[in-house]
Amino acid sequence: HAAMTLIGEVGYDRASVEAIAHRAGVSKPTIYRRWPNGKEDIVIEALRAERAAATLPDTGSLRGDLLAMLDAVVLTIDPHLAGGLISHLRTSEQFAKLFRAEVVADERRRYDILLDRALARGEIDAKPTKLFADVAGSMIFSRVLIAGEPLSRAFLEELVDRVLLPIVNLNPPRGR
Repeated sequence: HAAMTLIGEVGYDRASVEAIAHRAGVSKPTIYRRWPNGKEDIVIEALRAERAAATLPDTGSLRGDLLAMLDAVVLTIDPHLAGGLISHLRTSEQFAKLFRAEVVADERRRYDILLDRALARGEIDAKPTKLFADVAGSMIFSRVLIAGEPLSRAFLEELVDRVLLPIVNLNPPRGR
């Protein structure tokens, strides 16, 4: 938590292991004993723990599941932290590899589960390609980090109803 908060405040590059240790109230050797690669290990473990704690909704419909999952994203997204981590993806091949294996793969897996449920319920005839999982994240990234706009419930409903559901040929309920 100390590392992620600090990275959100000052960016990945300026968050030293010494500053993380100070923020956490531990010594630098304590950090390196647990996380030999320092910041990269800490960040990956923190992201892993955050994702493991997130429950996957099961509302009984693909629309409901998507909205519930995206609502949870709104509560946890920290644009400053995301920006700091994104910049580090370009400069560290090791971090990029770990991030993609942990975060990107898990995000795609979560969408696959929701789509498998929808397929089993007969809501959709076939699962779209894995690009489906990238669409929502890309739009959220663009809105928050590039446009600097908030993630409102209206935005999430429009994303689900006008972008995600049409991709799987599932028409949103009338009146939305």
